[in-house]
Amino acid sequence: EEHPVITITPTTGPLGSPAGSVRPDAHGHHAADPALGGTRATWPLAGAVAGIASLVAAMAGMATITEEQYLEGVGLVDELERGGYYVSFVVGLIGVAALFIAAAGWRRWAQHRAGDDLAAGTIATALSATATVNIIGYSMAGALALYLDGGLDAGTMSDESLFVNFAYLDFGTLFGWWGAMLAAGCVAFLAFRRRLLPRWMGVVSVVTMAIPLGFALFTALPGMPGLLMPLWLVAISVGMVFSRTAGASAGVPR
Repeated sequence: EEHPVITITPTTGPLGSPAGSVRPDAHGHHAADPALGGTRATWPLAGAVAGIASLVAAMAGMATITEEQYLEGVGLVDELERGGYYVSFVVGLIGVAALFIAAAGWRRWAQHRAGDDLAAGTIATALSATATVNIIGYSMAGALALYLDGGLDAGTMSDESLFVNFAYLDFGTLFGWWGAMLAAGCVAFLAFRRRLLPRWMGVVSVVTMAIPLGFALFTALPGMPGLLMPLWLVAISVGMVFSRTAGASAGVPR
């Protein structure tokens, strides 16, 4: 009696590998390919939260002061309002927490996707430096919210001391983002040289770095990174979620 022969032909995914297959990462770990139906990584979204929160905090902490009021010196303290500084403090610290989480995610991504590559490993360190410096700026804003009229300790700090905080905050919530400038340089290197990230990320990184660097070199303006690099971080973070080249979910929990 003859028995029927059943032949099983594996289906292949768009990259020629079996559908639902796994790809090894830099350390030989395997993870489902997001392009083949795997779950997308969500850890990069912490970077998007950090970028948005930083912009909100920076804008809230910029007092609306005229040029004439600036020339008053210490006297302008009586015209400051605590509301914006309070928002800057609270939202800024939320952004700091999100940025530390994003940095940890980048560190884990580098370990799984880039091995001991120096540029990949530097991204997390650079973003952590930005978060650390930002804590100082947002805390200075919190101090103003505490000591200005309407605050819990209003009237217990001299105007001269409060003016120091005000002067620091001219760029205090912005210049910490020089750390992210270094991170952007590393992203550009990984995109153009190592091909571990998509090239559009390299282009975005180079453009957003060039503007603050130009202003710094020709005018000594230190705060421009704080306005552009949060936007860079939002773009790169969202891109990491959807990019097959980056493989943000490779070998790691979401």
